[in-house]
Amino acid sequence: MSQHKSLRCVRWRSAGTRPRCWQAPGVLILLGGCELAEVQTEPIPDLILAGVTVVLTVDPLDPSRVDTRASALITRFHRDWEHEEPGASVRIAGESGRVLQLAEVPDPLATCVTQLLGGFTRPPAGSCHLAVAPAFHFAPGERLTLTVTLPDGGVLTGESRMPGLFAPSQMSLEDGRCRLDPDTGYRFDWTRSAGSSGYIAEARFAGLGDLWDSEYPLHLEVTLRGADQTQIAFPRGFLFDQLDLEPTVLYTTLREGLPEGSSAEVAIGAIDRNWANWVRLGRIDFGGEVPVPSVFGDGTGWFGTGVRWKVSVESRAAGDEGVASELPSCGAASG
Repeated sequence: MSQHKSLRCVRWRSAGTRPRCWQAPGVLILLGGCELAEVQTEPIPDLILAGVTVVLTVDPLDPSRVDTRASALITRFHRDWEHEEPGASVRIAGESGRVLQLAEVPDPLATCVTQLLGGFTRPPAGSCHLAVAPAFHFAPGERLTLTVTLPDGGVLTGESRMPGLFAPSQMSLEDGRCRLDPDTGYRFDWTRSAGSSGYIAEARFAGLGDLWDSEYPLHLEVTLRGADQTQIAFPRGFLFDQLDLEPTVLYTTLREGLPEGSSAEVAIGAIDRNWANWVRLGRIDFGGEVPVPSVFGDGTGWFGTGVRWKVSVESRAAGDEGVASELPSCGAASG
């Protein structure tokens, strides 16, 4: 799956400045895309960077119900500063012959870039392009071709093959929601996504009370390497990539389960090789490492595709008053 990350945000860093954390298109699975990880730009005369994603969101109980969302952020780096690139054309075509033409939106900051943490004065600039199709516009497993035509006539291209469909295993849901007993762990299991190169599991928490007093929601995420990694403990497994999360009361509480009265929106997304290469599966970034590009021509960047499903989990004991008591149990608790 508001627009795109928060587990790891996009970190744009110009030479001589500290990283700035912002969410950008194609960055979040939960919100619609994945993460760009850290990109360090060197002083160069001129560079176009295109980040483009196509994500299919599938109903976890009915894979025939799906919508398609494509997003792109086109940024021109000039003299170590980021600029918009208005007037670019972003076109995605499938083997089926179907074409998705992305529309440029007038306010990239409000639509495509959302500040994650306070204290930063300038977000990464870029021209944002979006398209949404409430159907199987592109099919799982289909090869897609990206063409970005710049106002000056320059062209960037890329290719990606959509991952295959997958769904949660042995999970009871009602309108995409289920219930867990308070302070009890659970394990998400899902079927394998053919052709995927990994998964991103992401959770956005609410109702944590004094455990989380930030004005921004708590987002946790973990990347899973390989198409055969088809399970994750919840919420304990979402702490794995948080190397900078100190062993606070929040940390120790979430290791046991969701505290009573809290809830979480959870998204599991299968990602293609391009996406996995650019974000470099795993949390640790090595100094000087450059993400593997999948967009070429008169610029660089990445063109990633993903398939995801999402569910809402509420922490309520059976028999509690209110609507939540009518929700089915998500499934058996895990140790």
